[in-house]
Amino acid sequence: MNSSIDFIGDIHGHCTELRALLAKLGYVETSGAYRYPGGGRSVVFLGDYIDRGPEVREAINLVRAMRDAGSAVALMGNHEFNALSFWQLNGQGGAHVIKSIPGGYLREHSFNKVAIHMRTVESYKGRKQEFLEMLDFLKTLPFFVEAETFRAQHACFDLQCAKELDSLGIRSFADGNFDELIARVNDQYNEYDDSLFHPVNIFLKGPEMDLPNGITFRDGEGVLRKRARLRWWVDPKDASLRDIVFQPGVELPECDVVPEIRSSGFYGEAERPVFFGHYWLTGLPHLIRENVCCLDYSVAGYRGDGRLVAYRFDGEQQLDESKFVWVEAV
Repeated sequence: MNSSIDFIGDIHGHCTELRALLAKLGYVETSGAYRYPGGGRSVVFLGDYIDRGPEVREAINLVRAMRDAGSAVALMGNHEFNALSFWQLNGQGGAHVIKSIPGGYLREHSFNKVAIHMRTVESYKGRKQEFLEMLDFLKTLPFFVEAETFRAQHACFDLQCAKELDSLGIRSFADGNFDELIARVNDQYNEYDDSLFHPVNIFLKGPEMDLPNGITFRDGEGVLRKRARLRWWVDPKDASLRDIVFQPGVELPECDVVPEIRSSGFYGEAERPVFFGHYWLTGLPHLIRENVCCLDYSVAGYRGDGRLVAYRFDGEQQLDESKFVWVEAV
């Protein structure tokens, strides 16, 4: 992998913006894939290529072509995992049957989940075989990547989770029998001793906390939420709820933080830079901390004022806000 890397956040079917961003970064489409002239730079895509946007198929084809040409690494996002689970029968291929999951599939076919996935299905209308090949491509996407100078994943990097998966030789759903692995990753309540729900869920969705005292909020799509995403780079020992909750645009009342959160680990200031998406930030791109960089700036946001954002990394261990590059949502 190159030492000069352009990390790109959540795309969500916005291929027009992706092409514009790659051109702005200096990549040129040659022999069917975008490449940096001379091969001096490459891309790490941070997941969430599908759903929401109008050009899912085009975005997947572009990302896959770059991955296959060696000019990019493509990581898995929670939407890719959700899609694989959506189309996987519970117990398929003789795998564990997860009793806590209602319906016949590992991802329930509720109204909200069908609505979110609709753009992806529409993008492949009349192309069923290509859709199935796309699902096979998703199975190969790593949950995280770790190098000497950086770490990257879709949501949260956790050292213990990385060690657990590495000890099992698992970095993607291609590292074993897919039917068995995806069942284990969906085993949220540890119905079986070999559950992989926790480590993979941390990388793809990040830590969350049940809100106490009946507190709820509605997200940007109007869905009622009882759990909140957490700032996994903040020491929770003496932090308030507002210090550790990471729900941009949501104002929560102050209340106690549960003991299990207080005692959890966090990503320290001395760790190598970490890059991720997932969290629906708005406004102009900015660093969270000198070694913590979120690149999801809501290109698929309902307000239409989001951005597709990259960070141009050259090995520096103190990140620099001047190295953000972005294009506006069309």
